[in-house]
This record gives sequence, C-alpha cells and structure tokens, in this order.
Amino acid sequence: MTIVAVFVGPAGSGKTTLAHRYGLWLKTRLFLKTALVNLDPGAENILYKPVFDVRELFTLRDIMLKYGLGPNGAFLRASELIAEHIDEIMSRTPFNDIDSWDIVLIDTPGQMEAFIFRKASNVFFEALNKIAKPVIVFVLDASAITTLADMVTLWFLHVLVQVKTGLIVVPVINKVDIAANVDYIKKLVEEPEELMNIIKKDVKEGLLSDIAPDLLSIAIKTKAPVRSVLVSASNQDDFIELHTLIHEAYCACGDLT
Repeated sequence: MTIVAVFVGPAGSGKTTLAHRYGLWLKTRLFLKTALVNLDPGAENILYKPVFDVRELFTLRDIMLKYGLGPNGAFLRASELIAEHIDEIMSRTPFNDIDSWDIVLIDTPGQMEAFIFRKASNVFFEALNKIAKPVIVFVLDASAITTLADMVTLWFLHVLVQVKTGLIVVPVINKVDIAANVDYIKKLVEEPEELMNIIKKDVKEGLLSDIAPDLLSIAIKTKAPVRSVLVSASNQDDFIELHTLIHEAYCACGDLT
C-alpha cells in the first residue's frame, strides 16, 4: 500500500523544509519511489521539485490581482479553488497513479487555518480517502514553545486537526536543535497527565491555572499511543524515527509506543 503523508502545521513550523529533506532521505537512503506534492499556492520558492504543484492552476498572487484581495482573503479563496478544482487535481500525478509510488508527501498551505479548517480540506481528504489511506503529520515548532501556555495551545491545534479531519494524526516535534523545554514537550505528547503537577507548581494564577485540569483532561482522552518524535530538518539521522512512526500508522496491528 502506498503511504500518503500530509504535512500540516502552523506557519513557520518548518513543514516544507521537513517534507523536502525527508523526501530526499527516502530517495537516497531507502531508495523509495517518492512523490512530493505542493498544495500551497502562496509558496514563492520551494526546494523540492513537486510532481504536482497547485501553482500550475493558480497562485496566491494571481488570486489577489484577479479578485482584488489581500493575502488573507486570497488564501481563503485559494482554499475554495482547491475544492473547485478537485477533479482536475485528482486527475494529475501522483493521484491518478497512486499505486505506482512507494510514498507520497503532501505539503499543505502555510496558512494552516485557511485550509484545514475550511471546506476545502473536507473535499480534498474525501477525494484522497478514495484512493489511499492518508496520515497527517502535524508539525510542532519546538523553538516556538517557551511556556506551558505555548505547549497547551499548539497541542490543542493538533487535537482540533484530529477532530476536523477524522484521520490519523501523528505529532512530530521539529527544530529541536534550537529549542528549549524539549522535556516538557515530550511529556505533553507521551504523558500529559504528568504536566498537571508542573502546572500546579509553576502556574499560580491566571486563566491557564483555572482551566488547566480541563485542558489536560482532553489531552489525556485524545492521546494516541505514540512516542514523541523529535526531529531537526538539518539532521537526517532523525528521519529514521519519523519514517518508522509514519509507517506504523498504517498498520492496524502496529504498536506506536
């Protein structure tokens, strides 16, 4: 079965660079037939050569000029256009010959909320589900997490992506080479219940202190049996764990711990 991994994450999380370098690793180390897809119409320069590039159909700049929109409005319109062009997109490589590839990596728009939380993602994933079993790789930027509030906020974006798509979502912690609080981040993925004592100790007042028990209760309920995978796009040795996690997500009997 062809593995299809959809890279999702907040702007600046490094998902495009991660997808590019992971794709290179798959080709050069594992000799897998790997396809990269760009679904971001606002990308100016991408390091990889996609087998399908949504910019062949429309670009963010073209949308801004055609509809007289600013960047945010253009991203929303771009999402609508992805849904409107879904038949054409699915008629292109790699979607029209998905079984001829070992793995397909899909790079989604940098403005995550303009795609994932809009109708376009429903249309896209419904079409994708007909030909493959996609897994979402949710990329968390470890360098952007400096407080417990940062951790909780990003984790709940991950939970919302699960709820919105209904797909398997595996969290990957990126940029660990320039991050602090990596141990806390690992606990959030693997042992969210352990964070309660930390919050009680370090957060004395404010909204986070008041709602932390409820938030962590949801984190515990939605916690998948996954280990934390920490990567740096600059260190290809990390990709072994990343690939193993993605691969195991396809096996119904796989143990993600």
